[in-house]
Amino acid sequence: METNRQGMSAEGRRGADSGEGHYMFSRHFSNLMASPKKKLQGLVAATITPMTEHGLDQIVIHVGALSLKESQELAQHAAEIGADGIAVIAPFFLKPWNKDVLINFLKEVAAAAPALPFYYYHIPALTGVKIRAEELLDGIQDKIPSFQGLKFSDTDLLDFGQCVDQNRQRQFAFLFGVDEKIFASDQQLLSALVMGATGAVGSTYNYLGKKTKQMLEAFERKDFSSALNHQFCIQRFINFVVKLGFGVSQTKAIMTLVSGIPMGPPRLPLQKASREFTDNAEAKLKSLDFLSCTDLKDGNMDACS
Repeated sequence: METNRQGMSAEGRRGADSGEGHYMFSRHFSNLMASPKKKLQGLVAATITPMTEHGLDQIVIHVGALSLKESQELAQHAAEIGADGIAVIAPFFLKPWNKDVLINFLKEVAAAAPALPFYYYHIPALTGVKIRAEELLDGIQDKIPSFQGLKFSDTDLLDFGQCVDQNRQRQFAFLFGVDEKIFASDQQLLSALVMGATGAVGSTYNYLGKKTKQMLEAFERKDFSSALNHQFCIQRFINFVVKLGFGVSQTKAIMTLVSGIPMGPPRLPLQKASREFTDNAEAKLKSLDFLSCTDLKDGNMDACS
């Protein structure tokens, strides 16, 4: 697969920064999606896109749009540039009013790139589409053969648990992605792991990836005490920045602090993070040793030690 996606612009061909509508799921592990049939699992960082003209490598592209035609064009483009998969949210201006209508929309998008793994991005707080994911998954692969799983960005763990419980025989990927910009609580991953999540997608994994990976490893070896301590460590930072006012702009500011790579401003109507936020976030990062490690100075995306 070609690695230099020159056909993709800095904005991911109408894609966007993390959390701004169209964004892409970047692989966290090199072997996460080695082939289209490989199960999507582990941590997936919802990448923050520097506004440059460089090509992009090994990605699942969000192709959802208000217009079916535009969504199909984006899906076709994703296939043409060799993307590893596509993801779609529900259209949220003229909303689908029941499961069948939503599946029909998703089916038409998936058909535009039938060889690519297809993922549904369930995020009712932003789309206003309240169709339960459990209901949507019932028989979905019969109508969308390329369907591989969903990103679940909701706090309804009953719905999430039923998705897992009722689909145990299918090799679906269940990626937990409660977004901190919406629910003021990004880090519920440990609870989702207990419910059967196969991995997670989130913008904070760009800079909290190491600590979150340690939590996953502790959970896998059934060291639940250590897993909980890692979760609390993550929550201490998230809780602090949420109280300051946290969103895409602030995420970019934190990534600039941690990586040393300028992330650039967000797109309008979002405004650049204030100097007060940046100063306070930097102080908190230092107090948690986020910025004191050699790895961080080298540009790696670490978490508190």
